[in-house]
Amino acid sequence: MSKKIYIQILILFTILLIISFVYFIYFTDNKKGIIKNAEVMSENSSINNSDDLITEMKYFSEDNKGNKYEIKSDHGTINPKKSNLISMSKVKAVINLSNGEKIYINSNQAEYNNDNNDTNFDGSVEMFYNNHKIYAENLDLSFRNNLVTLYNKVNYNNGMSNLIADKILIDFINKNTKISMNKKENSVLVKSNIKNGNN
Repeated sequence: MSKKIYIQILILFTILLIISFVYFIYFTDNKKGIIKNAEVMSENSSINNSDDLITEMKYFSEDNKGNKYEIKSDHGTINPKKSNLISMSKVKAVINLSNGEKIYINSNQAEYNNDNNDTNFDGSVEMFYNNHKIYAENLDLSFRNNLVTLYNKVNYNNGMSNLIADKILIDFINKNTKISMNKKENSVLVKSNIKNGNN
């Protein structure tokens, strides 16, 4: 064979080698990328189909007295029938009062009204302010009326005493508090946390 044929075979072999290399490196990785993207898209579409899940939601409002309310959650969904209602999960809220005090609220779930900031917390609710700790199954917050209502398995602790009741109503501006039981014949249970010197 002539030298010219050898050169042509070598060029053809080099071209085939380059095409094979590009195909295996570029196209097979691209196919993997397409498969991964398809998996992510299918996951996202299943999330979107489940009431349009939104991650890391956060809302903020302030009243004319300088009190501020901030609520955030890991996940949330907008009610398709009432777009002003947002169902949240793993919720954390902070009320920053104009006098510098802060009230912290945590719960498993909450329903937030985007129109008036009213929020219904439920599932292992915790509320902290100053040295006060209150635990309950439910908490209703009316930011516009400055009212917090805790109910169902309410347990209040201020360091000096522990109180068990069915319902606590708190005006978080003037700290007026009303404690009650669902049945009048039941009494609010109060335990002192202070130990005297004889114990």
